[in-house]
This record gives sequence, structure tokens and C-alpha cells, in this order.
Amino acid sequence: MGITKQYLRYVPWKNFNIVCHPDCNVVFITLNGISDRYVAVGACENVIIWDLRLEKLVMTIEDEDMKNNTSKKIAVVKLATTSEGKHIAVGYSDGLVNTFNLATGELIGTFQGHRSAITALTYDTHGHMLASGSKDTEAVIWDVIAEKGLHRLSGHKGVVTGIQFMNKHNLVVTSSKDTYIKFWDLTTGHCFKTLAGHITEVWTLSILRDDDFVIAGSNDAELRTWKISKMNEDESEIKMSELLTSDNLLDFASSIKCEKSGSLMREGPGRVVSSATDNTNHVLCVHGHGKLLELFIFSGDGEALERLRNRQRKFRKKASKRDENNEDAAFLNEKNPALQDVVRRLPPILTDYKIRSVDLVVNQTHVKVVVSMADNTLAFYSLSLGVGKEVKLIRKISLHGHRSNVRVLSFSSDSLAIFTGGSECIKMWSRKTLNCIRTVETCSAVQCLCVLPGDRHILAGLEDGKLLVIDIAAGDIIESISAHQNDLKSIYMLPDELGCVTGGGDSTVKLWQLELVTLPSSDRKVLSLLHLKTLQLDENVQCARVSPDNKLLAVALLDNTIKIFFMDTFKHFIDLYGHTLPVNDMDISYDSSIIITASGDKTIRIWGLDYGDCHRRLPTESTLTSIKFIPMTHQFFTTDKNGNIKHWDADVFERVLTLQGHRGECHNMSVSGNGYYVASCGQDNVIRLYEKTEEPLVLEDEREEERAQEDDKELATGEETNVYGGPSVLALPTKKTISSEKAAELLLECLNVIKEYKDNLLESENRGVDKPTLPIIMTAFNVKTTDDYLLEIVKRIRSSELEEVLLLMPFSSVCYFMEALIPLLNHMHHGIEPVVRSLIFLVQTLHKPISSVNDMLPILRQLNVLATKKTNEFRDLVGENLHSLMFINNSQEEEELVFNITQNVQKKRKRQKQKLLKSVIVNM
Repeated sequence: MGITKQYLRYVPWKNFNIVCHPDCNVVFITLNGISDRYVAVGACENVIIWDLRLEKLVMTIEDEDMKNNTSKKIAVVKLATTSEGKHIAVGYSDGLVNTFNLATGELIGTFQGHRSAITALTYDTHGHMLASGSKDTEAVIWDVIAEKGLHRLSGHKGVVTGIQFMNKHNLVVTSSKDTYIKFWDLTTGHCFKTLAGHITEVWTLSILRDDDFVIAGSNDAELRTWKISKMNEDESEIKMSELLTSDNLLDFASSIKCEKSGSLMREGPGRVVSSATDNTNHVLCVHGHGKLLELFIFSGDGEALERLRNRQRKFRKKASKRDENNEDAAFLNEKNPALQDVVRRLPPILTDYKIRSVDLVVNQTHVKVVVSMADNTLAFYSLSLGVGKEVKLIRKISLHGHRSNVRVLSFSSDSLAIFTGGSECIKMWSRKTLNCIRTVETCSAVQCLCVLPGDRHILAGLEDGKLLVIDIAAGDIIESISAHQNDLKSIYMLPDELGCVTGGGDSTVKLWQLELVTLPSSDRKVLSLLHLKTLQLDENVQCARVSPDNKLLAVALLDNTIKIFFMDTFKHFIDLYGHTLPVNDMDISYDSSIIITASGDKTIRIWGLDYGDCHRRLPTESTLTSIKFIPMTHQFFTTDKNGNIKHWDADVFERVLTLQGHRGECHNMSVSGNGYYVASCGQDNVIRLYEKTEEPLVLEDEREEERAQEDDKELATGEETNVYGGPSVLALPTKKTISSEKAAELLLECLNVIKEYKDNLLESENRGVDKPTLPIIMTAFNVKTTDDYLLEIVKRIRSSELEEVLLLMPFSSVCYFMEALIPLLNHMHHGIEPVVRSLIFLVQTLHKPISSVNDMLPILRQLNVLATKKTNEFRDLVGENLHSLMFINNSQEEEELVFNITQNVQKKRKRQKQKLLKSVIVNM
């Protein structure tokens, strides 16, 4: 058997070019005690934090599991922060919710309960509970402290678009595309009230002014507003006759009174896209699909009452000139302010581009608003809370990203810079810092790039057929040459570095020579191109390449063929037939022996340049968009419309590795000159950078790992959880996942090992022989007894997945597991909480089958006594520790206060002595 060939692994390194992703909202966060300076936005699978004052990226929050898994394409779609600003909740496109610590960027908790993308996410006032809504029409309430699900709110028939806590009433309000707004009781998890005031989808939901107003936006310009108040005891007592004759029965069971107070009319056209409120819930901002952002401020009761009295005073003056009627008297006797008295409009904000999301903070005098726009920019505005003040644009972050999708990119010769081209400009990036160094505006979309020797100039081919010569240091366009009549699709530098070849949509390939030209206005010489030859073809040119030995010219045409010409005379050499769709990209190896082509027919073909024979045809899963050799090797990379970046070996005709790809189509890719870096751009507007590591990669091991990943995807089949002897479906807040099934297998293995070891131990005691040795797996966990082994396994289960793990166990194992919990409850340890949680959940869920087994009844009685006793002891221990820490903290604060007072007194006395001494010297 031959030696297995090894490769070095490429891994995802960094992402850039995203200022704010249009699919995710923007939120203000608190860092270093400052709440109006930093904002968090989504950047594909990461969360990035911008400093609005310095226009600088200060932190990137990324999940290590997503970074290490090369096959996941999960994007951040929703963000929410606590009122204190210490934690941030991140909702992903697969229904996952993670919470992170903003100070350190560490992952705190993971919550898996949804089957599709998160659409609504919010914390309660204290940050103890988290509510999430999803496209699966359900909402889930999570306990952040205990890391478990509390309630699954099922009742909507459409996508959940908004979810808000009403802390004053202990309620949750949700809105959905099914046109309904529902009120849920947090104690029971049931819906007790439904508002049906909309005839179309409800897109936004906001709660203003200390849970007094509920405002919802729909497809029209009307923001419907309801006044919320608590139901009095007199109002809740309803006669039986009224209950039987009433149509709206839900209102009678409600603990709150909900009255329609009016509507706020927007000025912007179209439906409401999103809305946001500040931490005090007094200012509301809404926007549609346009560029107009509207703000409303909800005044307090005193200010609203004063406005009502002013209106009544003005009305009384006008009414005195005419006869008073009943309506006038009714208005003049009104004591409750109307909606127009409570709400006041602030000056609207008109942005430069379409708004995608917005967030705001309010201080005593000003409102600060951050707006994320569809052109990958962030704008920071400030306006006064007074009347008639203008809006001020403070900052705009736009330099760190293209306005549209990046179509082409290229490395510099020293691999220290990356050049990218979009539909509006060309940018130069530093590979080390990923900062934008230069930006050159273009008049048309960039189709191809070529870096000239010396890394001082670049050539750019535009969609209108022009060829630009750009000076990198100055950031200016030196010359614009009309190279082709249609779009210029390909630029390739000649191996002798004295010229280049270009191919365009006008069915021509042109040969150019580099030269220095003296400007007529000065003696300064600039770089220019001299046209030498033109090769006329029958079809449009897709791409053109020159062999490294400078002997052959390969041209891919629109008729699915690749024509090979001699470079010196442009005479035809050979044709390469075989593709059924046009070739999108091709490349020639460093030794000019083989040429690889990537086509729209989902195949890669490897050809020999000596006879033009096809060495191998490699099928792929999607249409290929680009292909590049790794310098000085026969290994190459490909990109496709599925967003994948794949590593291949042309010698053994096998795929080596699949890297983490883009969400959507991957447009282009470039390999650095030293082969250590790969950069790719795609439809998700992010540029991904990959790095070559020293980690060896073996094909057989990689295939085994890929098969294991495919098996993991098939593990969690079905979304419903069956309960033995109970209801067919149990609506838990969590869902069955791969990690929960693996944890269940680990727990079952633990129970089997414990049972087998105890049987062997009993048998050895009966025979009078030595005790059996500990199982190897117990030694691996560094435990000495079976009780410690079971406790270690239970503690390793995620708190949010504990219920799902217990439900996946068979009933016989459940009975043995409950019996094994008795020794764990007999002694005090820090894992008492998951043990008691497991016991309570099993008894609640499987009460009937467990109580029907006679042998389990004494075990249940014993568990009841032990669980109650240990829970009380642990609660007392926690309370004692808490108050001890509070006492120590108060003592330290008193000592610091005394120390500070003493220091101040000493400083004051010292200053008085010095002042007295100076006065004595002056008198003398």
C-alpha cells in the first residue's frame, strides 16, 4: 500500500466589507458605561460593534462552533440587548438564539426552540427573561438565568412579526402576519385576549410609556393605537345575562382593559417596515420602504393634560363667538387627554438611501438615532426634543464597505493588499488590518481586475468596455481607454510582465503593451497601454488566459468551446470540446502542462495542453463561477452558485476540502501569490478570507468527518416529541436537536455502565473475590464512584436541553435513572439543581406510567423527602452566602468612604497650611 498523500488545511480566517447587513437590525449597546456611542449590527454569521465617534470597528462577536464548522451558512437576523447593556441576544436564520457577554464576547447560553428564522427578539426590563418569535408562527419565552424554556406560545397562524413584554401586568404581547395581536399570561402561558383591529398583516409592534399604549403598524399609513389599563374589580363583575348575550367573550376573562384610542398617520408611503423605541419607551420612530424616518414622542400625563386644557381654552374662545351646542359642552367637560394631546411629532429624518432598520437613545435634551441603510452604510443623527429644531447628521460610516455586491477581487503580488471591484468603485484593503486604504470611484460596474508589477498600478475592466489605468498611491484614474465595444470580461497579465491581454463581449481578444507616456502639461511620466494586436473570433469571449511559458493563448467562447492559439502569431492550435454550457472561468498550471475549465454545466474538466485531451471530468453540485490554481502546484480552488469554495487536486482528481461558503451565490475568488491566502466574494456582500495552516489534512479522515456530519444531520428527525403513556405530542419550549440526542446517548451509556459495574461488584462480593476494576470510561472522566460518574454526566448536559434529553430515554432507563438519583440527593453538592430539575420534570411528564409501577412508589416517596430537604438546605446556603457577600460589600464601601473622607480632610488641611505659610512670608 502506498503512502497516503497529505495536504495542509485551509481554514476561515476573517470576514470584511460589511458595515451593516440589510437582513439584521441595528441596536445601541453599552460599553464602558457609554450608551450612545456603540452600536451592534449583524455581519452574516458574526456580530460586529462599531464606535460611532471614531468610525472604527471595536469588537467582533462570533460563535466558535459556526466558525469551525465549514458547512454551516447561518446568518444573524435579529439582535436584542438588555436595558443595562451587559448582554446581547443574537437570533439566527436557523432558529437558534445565543446570548453573549458584551464585555468579553463570550457565549453565555444557547436556546434552540424554533424550526425557522428568528423574526422577533426582546428582553424584559430586568434582563431575566427573553422572548423570541419565528417564521414557524410560534413564540417562546426563555429563562436566561436558568437557561431553560418557560412557555411555547402557539396560536398565531402566520409569521410572528413582533413580541414585547408588559412588565407592569406580567404579560407578553405578540403580533403576526395573520392580522392579530395576542396577549399572553406569563404565569400560565395562555392567550387571554386577541385584538382584531387590522385587515392586513401586522408588521410592527411597540409598547409606549410604561406599558400604557400598544401601537401596531400595518400595510397602510395608519399606526393603530390602544390604551391599556388594569381592569377594576367592579368592571370584572359581570352578570350572567350579560355574559350569555355578549359576543366578545374573551374580554370578560381579561385582566386588562384595552381601548382603541386613535391612530397616528404616517407621512411616508407604503407599509411599515420596522419601528423602535428608546429604553424609557417615550419616543417611537417608524419607517417604511422609503427614505423617510418619522419620530413621535409620548408625553407624560401632566404635559398631556396641560395640552388638553390649552385646546379647551382656545376652543372656548372660538365657541364664545357662536352659540354653544351639546358637542361643545362635552368637549369642554372632557378631563381625559386624547391621543393628540399625548403624542407630539418630532422633525422627520430624510436619509440618502432606503432605510432597513433603526434604533435610538434619549437623554434629557436630545434624541440620537442610528439608521442602517440598504447600501451598506450607517448614519448617526441627533435632534432636539424641543419644538421646531432641525435634524443634524453627526456621523456616517460608509468607507468600510462597498455599496453593492463585490463582483471581482485580486491580491497584490506581495499578498499584503486586496483589491475589490463593485458596481460603483474599486477599493484597496490591507490584509492584516482589513481596513480600507483607497477608494476609487468608477463610472460603470467593474468586471475584472489585474494588478501590475510593482503593485503601484491596477487595470480595471468595466461593463461599458472601458479599460482603466489606476494609480494606487494617488487613488486616481490615470487613463480611461475604450478597449472594447461591449463589456470587458477578462484581463490577464503576460508572463513577461510587459503587457496584457483583454477579452470582451465584442468577440475580440486584444494584446496590449505597457509603456510610459509623458504628460503634455508637465514633464511627469505616467503609465499607459499601447495596443499591439487584435484577435477576431466568431463568438463572444468569456475569458482569456496565457500559458506561463508565453507560448499559448487560451480563449473560452460563448459556444461552449475553448480555443487554443499560438501566442506569437495568433494562429489556431487546437479546440477543446466537451462542455455543454459556456465556460465561466479557466486557469493554466504553472508548468503549462494542464488547463482546467469551470463551466455552467456543473462540471470541471482537466485538459492536457500537449494534445488537447480531457484527462478527467469532475462533476459538481452547482454551476461553477470561478476556478484558480494554487501557485506552483496542481491543486486548485473552485466557487459555485451554491456559495461553496472547494479545494481540489488535479493529480489525483479528487476533492480535498469544502470551506465555509457564502449564503447565496459565490461570485469570484482569488488566490495569493504565495498560496497562503484565499479570498472570495458572494451574494451576501461579505468578503471571506481563508488562511493556510500547518495542520495536516488526510483525504480519508476528511471523508470520514463529512460522513459523520451527514449522519448528524439525519439524527434529529421530526419536530414532535412523543411521551410514553402520555399525550402524543408534548409542546415543550425546546426542540429535539443533534446535541440533545448525543447527550441522551451519553446518559444511556452511563446508566448501562453503572448497572453492569454494580452487577459485577455484587457478583464478586458473593464469590468472595477482589472488586472489579473501574470501567475505562469512568477513569476517562476522572471519577472514582458510580454516583460521581452519573453526576458528571448530568452536569455536562446543557440546561436548555435537559428536558429533551430526558424524553429521549426509554421508560426502563427512566425508572433506573430515578432510582440512581437517591444517592445523589443524600449528600450536598453543587449539582443539586439539574438533579432536582430532572426529577420534577420526569414526575410531571410521566406521572401515570411511573405511578402504575408498584416498585416505583417507595422510590418516589423517598425522592420526595430527599428532594424537599436538599432543596431547602441549598436555598438556605445560597441565601446565607448572598447576605454574607452583601455584608462584605457594605463593609468595603464604608471603609472606602471613610478613607476618601480622611484623604480629603488631609488634603484640605495641607492646602490651608500652605496658604497660611504663603501669607506669613508675604507679610514678612
